[in-house]
Amino acid sequence: MNSHLTITLAGKDHPQLINQLAAKTHEFGGKWLVSKISRLDQQLVGIIKIEIPDAFAEQLESEFNKLSDFYVKIVKSDQPQVFVKTEHITLKVESSDRPGIVNDITNILHDIGINIDRIENHRIGVPDLGKTLFFAELSIDVPNQTNLEQLIESVQQVEGDMRVEVVD
Repeated sequence: MNSHLTITLAGKDHPQLINQLAAKTHEFGGKWLVSKISRLDQQLVGIIKIEIPDAFAEQLESEFNKLSDFYVKIVKSDQPQVFVKTEHITLKVESSDRPGIVNDITNILHDIGINIDRIENHRIGVPDLGKTLFFAELSIDVPNQTNLEQLIESVQQVEGDMRVEVVD
């Protein structure tokens, strides 16, 4: 039998770190199923889903936990996944900025039953307008029966001047 480990890690980046993690996984007969890793200001953050033979799962966990200057969280999941037919779309959001805007957008999507696969956002100050603008791009999995027009309208209710569109 195989185990599935979801590993979240964050800490100081150093040369060949990703290669070392992949090599250690391979050494124990595991494989990376999905990974998302980013570097920012000499820091590395990532999430990795690994499939590994049960006999080596604890050894791999121990090796990952030995990383110095790193936070590592490992969650084991052996439950079969239930798949709902979904469509993967990207939402582009533009609005005036305010505290809590990301929280409000994610709460609306959660309430509708939509999973966020990826979110990237940034803010730009516009001195001529005397305000800050908020921009976000969200990759989401939308159940096939979801009405996209209603979804867009729901998200736009977060802020009066919010523009939301589906992009290809």
